[in-house]
Amino acid sequence: MKFNFGFQKGLFFLGIFSLFTACGSDSSSGADINDSGISSSADSPLWESSSSTDAPISSADAVSSSSELFVHQKGFSPCQFNFGAGWQAAHEDSAFYDGLDYISVWLGDNDYFNSFEERMFDMTRVVHATPMIYAYVIAEFGKDHGLDDCDVKDSQNLCTDGAELMRQYFQDSILYRYRQYAAGFREHIEIFYPEQNPDTIQFIWLIEPDYYQYSESGSNQKMAFDSIEQRNGGIPDAQMGLYFAQIVDTIRAYLPGSKIAIDISPWIADVTEEPDKMANWYANFDLSKVDFASTSGGRTAAANERIRSSNKATWAGVAQLLQRPILADAGYDAGGYGTGYNKAWGVVENLNARIADGVIGVTQMDPDSLYHVRATIARNQLNAIPWCAE
Repeated sequence: MKFNFGFQKGLFFLGIFSLFTACGSDSSSGADINDSGISSSADSPLWESSSSTDAPISSADAVSSSSELFVHQKGFSPCQFNFGAGWQAAHEDSAFYDGLDYISVWLGDNDYFNSFEERMFDMTRVVHATPMIYAYVIAEFGKDHGLDDCDVKDSQNLCTDGAELMRQYFQDSILYRYRQYAAGFREHIEIFYPEQNPDTIQFIWLIEPDYYQYSESGSNQKMAFDSIEQRNGGIPDAQMGLYFAQIVDTIRAYLPGSKIAIDISPWIADVTEEPDKMANWYANFDLSKVDFASTSGGRTAAANERIRSSNKATWAGVAQLLQRPILADAGYDAGGYGTGYNKAWGVVENLNARIADGVIGVTQMDPDSLYHVRATIARNQLNAIPWCAE
């Protein structure tokens, strides 16, 4: 199967790359004013529609696929738009996740594989969903050493001491946690699912949200923005690419079927005098190891061509640059606090516009009990993935 990226925005851009061997699967900055619709099950209609006040800024007009509908497959597939939910201790019943394409979990706050991840994986087997991992190991290891997220505390945070932490502990502690988690998943599969092959089970790993903040470029950009920088300087960008490759290789040593997503920091594109800054950043990475690009932070814009309305990076621009489809997320805010079901990511017009821009999935981190019903209704009205051709 191949993906043909054909975004018709004045200039036809074409890129093709191989991603999956088949379409099937076994398995920082500010709140977004235009996309902040939050709702609970008590007052949320099953169907969301746009109005004249929140009509999406869209590139969908340029894509003629409205007559083609998805044929839904259980589990994540790059040939359909995928709906995912965050794994929550408050919702460990199969009815909450049944019908969703993947279940995500944030990983890294322990130095060992534990029962929380076990239960998430077990649920994916029950509802035939794909396990998705937000690999937040560096940040969680930093929190163990007294460092908060950059948008939580102004001093002694991951933007001041995260790079130094990586320099000191990357090989013996950070990679160790990756080994422990990947090996733990594999052992769990071998013991409790002997009929399944851990070499071929597809996980999706979203590697290190806000990874850019530890880099030399990230530190310099933040210093220019708000006079905060990494102690002893950020890690050279090229070295960050090598660290990323080591993380991926560690995961795939235990779970070879894993798919990898590289993080998007939309603010990279905000430096007007450096129009190639985002391209230069991603040039440090071996993109042959990467299958997707992914957002983090939960404040992404469903109704805007920009990933976040306050930043310059666009969905289509990143997809074109990386030649990879994008996985979006919603429903949480600074510090990871849940903000409920994000209605804007349930509006079909918005979803079709983002499909045209290269987005193939969204994680609602804090949905309500009707989310899977809304997803089922929406699927019947979504455009086919225009660049997915077997």
